[in-house]
Amino acid sequence: MFNTVTLVGRPTREPQVSTTPKGTPVCRFTLAVDRDYQGADGKRPTDFWPVTIFGPYGEKIATHLTKGRLVLVHGSVHIDQSKDEDGTYHTFPFVTCSRVQFLDRPVGGADDAQDAPAE
Repeated sequence: MFNTVTLVGRPTREPQVSTTPKGTPVCRFTLAVDRDYQGADGKRPTDFWPVTIFGPYGEKIATHLTKGRLVLVHGSVHIDQSKDEDGTYHTFPFVTCSRVQFLDRPVGGADDAQDAPAE
């Protein structure tokens, strides 16, 4: 089996960092990714992928990642499922990220973030 995804896009908001009940840091943001084709209206459709990064790597990325920066995200796709009161199942795909690579420079200076795999 093989589950890997590489996306290039821009975060739609600043990353949010929280911790799990066991104290593991979790960084979350949404990545806007344009498709390769233009729709009938002449615009490229955009997909919005929820991205999660666990551990100290997520904390580090959150300090350097800002809304609108161009990044490459590498990880795996996961599906959460929930059942509402009516018994209807809802699926929620998201990316668990193992690496973020910055593809542009931040406004106003050099970036000292390391492009390294998650530990």
